[in-house]
Amino acid sequence: MKDTQKRILFWTLMFIGALLVLSKVGYSDGDDVFFYQYSREMGFFEYLSWRYETWVGRMSGEAMVYLVFRHNLWFWRIVNAMMLVLLPIGILKLSKKAARLPEGGITQWYRKTAVTCSDSFELPLSAMPVAGYFLMTATTFGYAAVWVNGSVFYTWSFTCGIWAMMPLADIVFDTGKFNRWQLCYSIPCAVIASMSIEQMGAVLLTFEALGVLFLLWKNKRVSWEMLLQTVVTFVAFVILFSAPGNDLRVASEIINWMPEYETMSLGEHLFITVQWLISSFANENKLFLCGIWVVGILLLLQQKKKKKSDMLWIAFAGIFTVAACLPFAGITVLSDMGMNIGDIMFTVEQVPVAADLTVKNIIALFWWSGALIFTFFYLWKISGFQVPLLLTYLAGIASEAILYCSPTMYASGARVYYLTDLLYLFLMITLSLELRHKKWRNGYYIGTVCAGIFQFVFQFNTFAIWLR
Repeated sequence: MKDTQKRILFWTLMFIGALLVLSKVGYSDGDDVFFYQYSREMGFFEYLSWRYETWVGRMSGEAMVYLVFRHNLWFWRIVNAMMLVLLPIGILKLSKKAARLPEGGITQWYRKTAVTCSDSFELPLSAMPVAGYFLMTATTFGYAAVWVNGSVFYTWSFTCGIWAMMPLADIVFDTGKFNRWQLCYSIPCAVIASMSIEQMGAVLLTFEALGVLFLLWKNKRVSWEMLLQTVVTFVAFVILFSAPGNDLRVASEIINWMPEYETMSLGEHLFITVQWLISSFANENKLFLCGIWVVGILLLLQQKKKKKSDMLWIAFAGIFTVAACLPFAGITVLSDMGMNIGDIMFTVEQVPVAADLTVKNIIALFWWSGALIFTFFYLWKISGFQVPLLLTYLAGIASEAILYCSPTMYASGARVYYLTDLLYLFLMITLSLELRHKKWRNGYYIGTVCAGIFQFVFQFNTFAIWLR
């Protein structure tokens, strides 16, 4: 069987598998009922105008939700299954474009040699981005990919965001001849991504703007194609934040979800944001950090001339990896940040305060703060100072830190970790492509798939809830 046929067969089987799973999913109580009712009672433009004026500026997301709830549930199942396939395909394509040999000094970071990726179909590599779904916690994947309206806002918009970056990757990394026809899909994808979820819009706009500036600096001229896409993305982002309903929504959410939001001091607000963010990496995002640490160990081990400092990097990465896996054995001493907010489905009447932290909580906070700081410099080391990868790592943190501005930081649930997981999955794949030996790469992919299977089994009861 030819490679093209193998590739088509693999992704077709994934689509069928996703569709079989989604066939067990129906509308949920709450938001799904809300969208179903009003999409059936109002016309398309009437609905969008009403939402923009009274609730939110996410016009692209609202438009897609309207179309979904106006159709039979099978329409959502088929399109969502397609998105669940296009998302890992997009991440894999971006990784192949971005992968560079981790050699050379800081001053030559933009001239690093591209990794030669074979066009032949490789099952372990293709399975790698799919395994990312299973490395997520059940609640993250469930709320962002299986919940009907949640999947539209998150999976669909994030898929569009990933594909909107394809022309940018081609131009910045010179991985192929830029075809202006790509703008026919990248610009609409950019609009959808930037007017659905603020996290994706902010990340996309930042990378586009930095890409335009980089091309101006490198080539001494403006790339009008990318400038056009960046301007369109910016305008869409401005329209999103200009919605009259935004202020009404925030005021309502303060009452419903976090009454203390407006009365907290700057220090108190910063504390709960940092506590929540670090807790997410210790609990929800930890396997993606482990994936980065492990592939870094392999990259350091493959070096022919190892320094004593390299062994120190390996030792720290190994320690952090083992510590991150302790909760699987029931040991939570390094993952409990003392949040204790109860059920996020109800109003958080009393937000956590620093005075309530125990010694164990403080140790956990410092431990994971150290882990995040270490990972930045670790990435710097193992990638040979590849700026795009360092920016991607920081974008994963920033995409969660943006919840500082929202009173639904707790109420939003685990779906807000979805983008961080996808960004770090991109890092894992890109770095793995820099491994010289195919056996090492395949071993890493198989190990990652096994970790995903273990995570799925460990959380099987929670996953099963989404299929009832």
